[in-house]
Amino acid sequence: MPLLTIRDLKVSYSVRGLFRNRSETTAVDGVSLFVGEHEALGLVGESGSGKSTLGRAALLLIKPRQGSIVFDGVDMLDAADHRNTSAIRKFRREAQIVFQDPYGSLNPRMKVGRIIADPLYVHGIKDRRLVKDKVLKLLDLVGLPASAYDKYPFSFSGGQRQRISIARALSIGPRFIVADEPVSSLDISIQAQLLNLFREIQEKEGVSYLFISHDLRTVAFIAQRIAVMYLGRIMELAPKTELITRPLHPYTRLLLSSVPSKDRHPSEQREQADVPVTGCVFYPRCASALDICRETSPRLREVSPGHEVACFLYENK
Repeated sequence: MPLLTIRDLKVSYSVRGLFRNRSETTAVDGVSLFVGEHEALGLVGESGSGKSTLGRAALLLIKPRQGSIVFDGVDMLDAADHRNTSAIRKFRREAQIVFQDPYGSLNPRMKVGRIIADPLYVHGIKDRRLVKDKVLKLLDLVGLPASAYDKYPFSFSGGQRQRISIARALSIGPRFIVADEPVSSLDISIQAQLLNLFREIQEKEGVSYLFISHDLRTVAFIAQRIAVMYLGRIMELAPKTELITRPLHPYTRLLLSSVPSKDRHPSEQREQADVPVTGCVFYPRCASALDICRETSPRLREVSPGHEVACFLYENK
């Protein structure tokens, strides 16, 4: 049984326009996926595709408009609606997040030891000696010296701050972590170090990841399966090697071909287009679009074992 199962999840925001009129925009539109025990599922897509919204909704940090989020066999939305505090508390202990910005996600007025220890205190561990021993072990696990315990976040670089964030997420022994663009704001050399750390943690601790990034190469280093997201919908989902060697959806192929080169400026990689009112959301940018794509939205369907795609080009295959 999967550790986390998301079914038909929709998340909408109310947006205030001119003259104080309000409209609703859908950030996640009917997404279904699962994350297995000890698995890293990658979620990739351009900025604005709804990746972070999906990750936060999976942790109940954002309330979905509809759908279900089943964690370890328990429907967490149902538990929240019925104020099942024991189920929610267990979920908060076993599902954590590492945010993108290591500068904004740490309290600058708290020492590192207290930042990492706080989740332990919140979940009822009061023995200060036990807590300190746990924090020191976590600092060692993420590659920071014990002296970091009594320092403030401003004493550290961006990469070191993200290590502190990872230690905080691991403090209460979670089974599932949403890593929301955790290396995108860091230098390339620091990114490599942290990606190796994420892999090492998964091997040692056995945690599952929903690893979010706009960079397919980053996701491919961590994940066993990859889901490709565009404008709130999953376009393609497949095992990592198959997705990279045999991409089916035109959008996936676009992402794979958009690595900057000497002859092509990054801003020239992708053309932008208006969001269609009906039909496939990728239709305005798709060179392979069919007539049906303009009027009907394709459903995500399995075309080979473990490989799903939402595209009419493969509807009869």
